Amino acid sequence: MSKIIDKINARRQKFRHSPPNNNEDDAHGADGVPGDDNSAFPPGWYHSFEYFPPKTEPGLDNLFTRIDRMSRRLDPLFVDVTWGDSGSTAARTLAVASHAQRYCGVDVLMHVTCMGLSAADVRRHLDQARSCGVRNVLALRGDPPRGKRAWEPGDVSTGECRRAIDLVRLIREAHGDYFGIAVAGHPEGHPASVDPEEELRHLKEKIDAGADLIVTQFFYDPEMFLGYVRRCRGAGIACPILPGIMPIQSYVSFVRMTQFCNVRVPPEVTERLEPVKDDDEAVKRIGWEIATDLCRRVLTASREEGGVDGVHFYTLNLERSVTRVLINLGAVRCADDPGRSLKTQGDAAGAGADSSDAKQIESGEGGDGQDILSTSPGAHSPLPWRPSALANRSR
Repeated sequence: MSKIIDKINARRQKFRHSPPNNNEDDAHGADGVPGDDNSAFPPGWYHSFEYFPPKTEPGLDNLFTRIDRMSRRLDPLFVDVTWGDSGSTAARTLAVASHAQRYCGVDVLMHVTCMGLSAADVRRHLDQARSCGVRNVLALRGDPPRGKRAWEPGDVSTGECRRAIDLVRLIREAHGDYFGIAVAGHPEGHPASVDPEEELRHLKEKIDAGADLIVTQFFYDPEMFLGYVRRCRGAGIACPILPGIMPIQSYVSFVRMTQFCNVRVPPEVTERLEPVKDDDEAVKRIGWEIATDLCRRVLTASREEGGVDGVHFYTLNLERSVTRVLINLGAVRCADDPGRSLKTQGDAAGAGADSSDAKQIESGEGGDGQDILSTSPGAHSPLPWRPSALANRSR
């Protein structure tokens, strides 16, 4: 498997002299909707997905199937797998990461946190990841201790690695250049930071210590994100910065997540959601549109504005919303009817699909929606329509 930073650099080199996509069939976007012009996207733009390890065996098996399907159909550059408090999900995180690489053929960015772990614990987890073929880790301090809602200024981890930069240094010390390392970015400011400029200096120190790229917290204000990228560039941070995109799945979960993560919600987003907040399907559809607009803005912005060439989706282990956003962006198309409502296997089928989707991934349940995806000349990259590795997997 490959380091993500090497794949990004190779992709940029390959498409450096390529003209923007001006395919006439793609002039109105994947859904053929006038005004959805994707031709200004940077050549070779890419996307990636985040998953979390479910708590149950049926949920884990369901997720294996979903990662396989989404990797084949949607062609992510990589997927990342989260990590529980103090390594509480280490075994399941490693299982998901190993399966995704071995059976789905997709590169994995595995989260590793230092909260509550000794240096020996961290080294052991890194050794296990390396033995599974994992080449990329996202180095994080981790969630605050139980009983605390968020990190506060001056807080440090209870582990031997007090901050993420200590983890980055440990990884480089123990494994040299073997791992590609990503770190977190906070466009709206980290809760434990009181000085934005000091926070940027800390971020620059993590890059200087050996980190290769930045994956940001999710946001709903694209201009704020672009300003963050410009500030990073002004601070001498030249590495790739991947914006975190979280499609809205339900109004209740949207409010809970934005409040918990202190994410600002622009008034225009609230105005679109409030009238339909009790209609889960309508909220989900507006969520597709908002996520599409976010992606389109950050992908079409110039380099001077803070534009980027890739996006990272927080999937919440769900498939339908991310797939619809990628259809809107021209990455994939519906095979039979571009205007038809998308149904994908694994998400609850039909118009009733809502926040219960998240429960299905835990229980191992799932609908039997029809597959209506296909590749097309307008897609930004050919999709790898190889047979599922799970079909021949011994049970």
